Amino acid sequence: MVRNMVRERMNAADITHKADPKDKQDKPGMIQKYERHNAPFAWPLVREMAELGLCGINIPEEYGGAGMDNLSGVIAMIEMCKVWSGGALILGVGNSLVSDPLFRLGSEEQKRKWLPELVAGKILGSFCLTEPNHGSDAARIETYAEPVSGGFSISGEKCFITNAPVAKFLIVFARTDRTIKDHRGVSAFLIPVRREDKKSGALKIGKPEQKLGLHAAHMGSIVFNNLFVPESCLLGELGNGFGKGAMATLNHGRNWIAAQGIGILDAVTLLSLKHAQNRIAFGVPTIVHSGIGDPIVKMVLAADISRILLFYSAWLEDQGAEFAHYASLAKLFSSENARWLTQEAQRIYGGSGYLADMEIARFVLDSLPLDIYEGASNVQRSNIARAWVDGKISFYVPPLYERQMSDLKEKVARELGEKSALALEDQREPFRVADILPLWATKELILREFNESWPKEFMWFKEPSLLTALIHEQIKKDLDSTIVRNGNLWDEAKKRIIKHTALT
Repeated sequence: MVRNMVRERMNAADITHKADPKDKQDKPGMIQKYERHNAPFAWPLVREMAELGLCGINIPEEYGGAGMDNLSGVIAMIEMCKVWSGGALILGVGNSLVSDPLFRLGSEEQKRKWLPELVAGKILGSFCLTEPNHGSDAARIETYAEPVSGGFSISGEKCFITNAPVAKFLIVFARTDRTIKDHRGVSAFLIPVRREDKKSGALKIGKPEQKLGLHAAHMGSIVFNNLFVPESCLLGELGNGFGKGAMATLNHGRNWIAAQGIGILDAVTLLSLKHAQNRIAFGVPTIVHSGIGDPIVKMVLAADISRILLFYSAWLEDQGAEFAHYASLAKLFSSENARWLTQEAQRIYGGSGYLADMEIARFVLDSLPLDIYEGASNVQRSNIARAWVDGKISFYVPPLYERQMSDLKEKVARELGEKSALALEDQREPFRVADILPLWATKELILREFNESWPKEFMWFKEPSLLTALIHEQIKKDLDSTIVRNGNLWDEAKKRIIKHTALT
């Protein structure tokens, strides 16, 4: 129901219509109006989505939210990103990085003050963690909140902050104990954006950055210059802002970024199929050739593998179970594949794929930051390698590969020791294994968790056998580079994809 509602609304003419520039009476849809450099902020989209409950998907009804589960949230995000990933990012940040920590950590007064307006689409907030010198090594942030009479004086700089230019409040992570240089000295604050603070120079919010894509989601830098905030702005407990604040929020947000990647993969698959079936080369539609058909199968394969990992991660989160390692699996696989497979889709279009006004070009640009934000891919690889060594990710290994995988695990465990893979000089083996593990985990989930409840309404592969065979083939190729791809298997996959698309 959520999927159909979002799909219908996102495909409406007031969002998607591409106006004729020669016709002054022809009004452009929101994408054409807001998805460009120097465009005004897309408040109409925020308000329209708020009417559907999409600005507070996971927030309880008592605060004005929709009260839906995390699985519904990521399904909605997938559908939004299939049409307009730039607009969807505005809402994704609001739902994942802003409303989540506010609801989990906020006092009742803070929740009553900010959540109703947030979920009504009247305001937006921003999540302020990244600094110029501290991205992946976020625990060492340098923004400092000095205790003073009645509150704190905050100084420092944040960068790459989505929605910052239009935010009414900021969730800021700052060090409150200079004697501790790691995560233990970090606290979270909810800081209203006040005109008088901007006028005095205590708070400076930069103009929207010029990005390659995702233009609708304005991004800017923030500078704090001895900004006074009262004690009531503390979000959660003093010194407890990193683990329960920043990291817990990012784990939640990684599901939303995985959903963004899936939406983009679905979109470019549909565009590639349509183009390849209509484009004639050498007397036949280009879809006939394996050089075109195989990349399209890869897109579908990546989307459905990502979907299984994401759906399970969101379900675990809804059960209150540990889900961070599956969020990392989903985010890594979805974002990495979306980034390079959108470029495969662009190649299917040939020269026309390089034209800026082609829809495929927009998705190529929008895919570029997926493997960077909310934990770059190497952060996810490090998380995955550690989770595997610690037994949090487990799966059945056929006897043929049992010794090989056992040796790999022993080697990775030895290299890691007690460290994170991010701290190693030689990261090759842990990262290589981490790239393989999403496939093993997906195959296990298909056989175990999704065996009797295949979510065919959301999948390209309407039953799991062919998907499982393709995954098994890829695992073999990852472990033995001499394995030759089974062309018949891929041809069968292409036929089923075309048939499914024709039916829908």
